[in-house]
Amino acid sequence: MKKMNSSSRLPELGQTSSSSSSSSSSRKDMNKIVDLAQGFVGSKMFDWIVTGVIILQAIALAIEATPFMNSAGEYDQLLELGTFSLIQSLVISVFIVEAILRMIALYPRPQDYFRDPWNCFDFAIILLSLTTAGQFSTIARLVRLLRITRLVTKSAELRAIVSTLVRSIPSIFNILILFSILFFIYAILGYHLFRYIDPQHWSSFLTSFTTLFQIITLEGWVNVMEPIVTTLGPIYWLYFASFIVIGTFIIINLFISVIVRKSEEAYKQVQRESEIPLTQHEIVQEIKEIRRILEELEKRIGDDDKGKVK
Repeated sequence: MKKMNSSSRLPELGQTSSSSSSSSSSRKDMNKIVDLAQGFVGSKMFDWIVTGVIILQAIALAIEATPFMNSAGEYDQLLELGTFSLIQSLVISVFIVEAILRMIALYPRPQDYFRDPWNCFDFAIILLSLTTAGQFSTIARLVRLLRITRLVTKSAELRAIVSTLVRSIPSIFNILILFSILFFIYAILGYHLFRYIDPQHWSSFLTSFTTLFQIITLEGWVNVMEPIVTTLGPIYWLYFASFIVIGTFIIINLFISVIVRKSEEAYKQVQRESEIPLTQHEIVQEIKEIRRILEELEKRIGDDDKGKVK
């Protein structure tokens, strides 16, 4: 009976060993695919290919909107030949392949692809491109325009600029509140002081607000100030001078300082993101090297102990 049991276990052991060997070979194949995807996605050639496709999309949109093409009849011929539809299919196909390769490169956690907001933006453009067709031709044209914005994701400098604007929104919102309070005070004050002298610019709160906006741009503010100073006296130039100093030279400089500070943070983040992460193959090689060094150290320690015993 024992012999029968031992002999019956032999096929099971063979099956487990064969299954383990097949799983290890499949893992090796998957690791090779992941390494190839990581190498291709991280290469400059890949970025140049995607950038070239986006530029091709931009050229196609520019030709499509050229009146000369419509008047010459060449536009209809190009449509009949399917040139533009072929370009659209090529662009969306490249975008889909790019997204798939990036997900493969993140194996075994392809869901990390959606942790990057730029990847989410690219994926949203793909979905919009696939869902807008037929009677939604106008929306489809707008989506094709959105594809051009993908050039931002291909340049670290452009990503830093956009990231700077996004990061600056909370601080800029606070400055806008301060700016609105300044406009409100000076608009009410200008309405009560100048409405009878210059009703064209100060007849109501909204008119005064619009006039202050013109003054803050430094466009024709002297013409606005001249009838006031001529009628009421030169002391009223302080109203305009104080508003220009506070609005233009102080608050606008606050805008600039916020953007400069946030741009430094954005560029640091871009530099951190530009660092090339280690691939799985490189990590495995480093682990093997560490193990080899530890084994050598253990051998040396063992030899030293033997020498001391002798």
